[in-house]
Amino acid sequence: MPTSRRYAILAAAVTATLTLAGCSAGVDPLLESGAARGDGSTTEPADTTAAPAAGAPITAVTDTVLGWITTPDPTTLDPAAIDSFAAPELAQALAQVGGLLGPVAQILASGPLTVGERTEDGLESTVRLSTGRNAPVTLRLRATEDGLLSGIQALPDTEGVDSFASSDAALSALGARTSYVASRVTDGTCTPVHSLNADDSLPLASVAKLYVLGAVARAVDNGTLSWDEQLTVTDARKSAPSGQLQFAPEGTPVTVREATDAMIAISDNTATDLLMDRIGRDAVESEVTIMGAANPAALTPFPTTREFFVLGWGRPDLRAQWRDADTQTRRDILAGIENRTIDSEPVDPVTADLDYQGIATRPGTPDGVEWFGSANDICRAYAALITGPQSDVVRQVLALNPGAEVDPARWPYVGYKNGNAAGDVAGSWLLTDARGQDWVVATQLQSDEAIGPLDNAYAFAVVQGTFELLR
Repeated sequence: MPTSRRYAILAAAVTATLTLAGCSAGVDPLLESGAARGDGSTTEPADTTAAPAAGAPITAVTDTVLGWITTPDPTTLDPAAIDSFAAPELAQALAQVGGLLGPVAQILASGPLTVGERTEDGLESTVRLSTGRNAPVTLRLRATEDGLLSGIQALPDTEGVDSFASSDAALSALGARTSYVASRVTDGTCTPVHSLNADDSLPLASVAKLYVLGAVARAVDNGTLSWDEQLTVTDARKSAPSGQLQFAPEGTPVTVREATDAMIAISDNTATDLLMDRIGRDAVESEVTIMGAANPAALTPFPTTREFFVLGWGRPDLRAQWRDADTQTRRDILAGIENRTIDSEPVDPVTADLDYQGIATRPGTPDGVEWFGSANDICRAYAALITGPQSDVVRQVLALNPGAEVDPARWPYVGYKNGNAAGDVAGSWLLTDARGQDWVVATQLQSDEAIGPLDNAYAFAVVQGTFELLR
């Protein structure tokens, strides 16, 4: 990553992948650097039998990391110094998320942080943190004998959140507009067992890609598209991160099935737009109605992800024009940006096609730049997908990224789609229990100020805890 862009990203306290897709964008919102979720280890466990002496490596390492993540001015931090503080094994584990700068920036983005109890044991330390939205987080660090950081893990603390009432309270305490629904799904019908503001129209972010999935499946089923058909990546249609296809060379081939898998599993925005270009915007808008959205007008017109970024964070953006426009005027606006392109890997963020800092810090929802629907709409979308065209393939696609750790004996199937943009968080799970009963759990958060990655992770951990309440 070019030095100038790394500094710009650090200044905004975000990572380059923190856009629509959130946790499926290649950056784990739980910030686990290890191979196994729930462990976070990057090496074999350290020998912690000896009590730390004054000036022990873990003390200095913890002081350093806490200094970074509580600084009032992130622009004073040196990305090169941060990266060089990582032990080789940690640097390798974090290579795909921009090095150690990635998790440090994510933690910073959830600030200002309050530091609570701190304990040390050998080469490991545990620090209790509270985010700027008062979400409790546990930070675990590991040091090498020579004073480098060899492990970092920041996990939400949901102790005591063990009922629907306590989960409602925990979500509401984050200071955002909030929705939640847990529904039993039978024969394509959602029956809520618990809900919180589940009919409120809130941002869907990349959860809106469920409608693209439905439209693709219908096109395959009616014979106008095949899973094996080849699409072609073009520079003119590349979108911004998340995903991988925006970095593919011009002319790269990808099958419809590969693009569909990428759209759901890693929320690949360019893959999404390739599919929309192939089947047409009208097909997706039609699917919105077919899949049971209560207010299809809120998703009409249905922007591509490239259009979403240009509308909200292009240089110039089109927020003012979009905000109060009627449906036809919005269609005209989209037609007017048909040929505007995105440099998805700019050398200089100051002259980039998009305001990348703004993507992570300046919400588009207040200006109507989003896809909108309710938690109940999300449930109806899943219900339609699992009873509609190509349902077997659709279930396979949704299960590529389960988005949660569950007991497979209790939950033999988990499908998932999430999304986030600045100020917007949405998460949804399709679960099948051991009896064969389908369930959908969905949540949304919306704020006119950015919602940090740790707050996102806390909200999802709260929601995942409610899985055990589904009977």
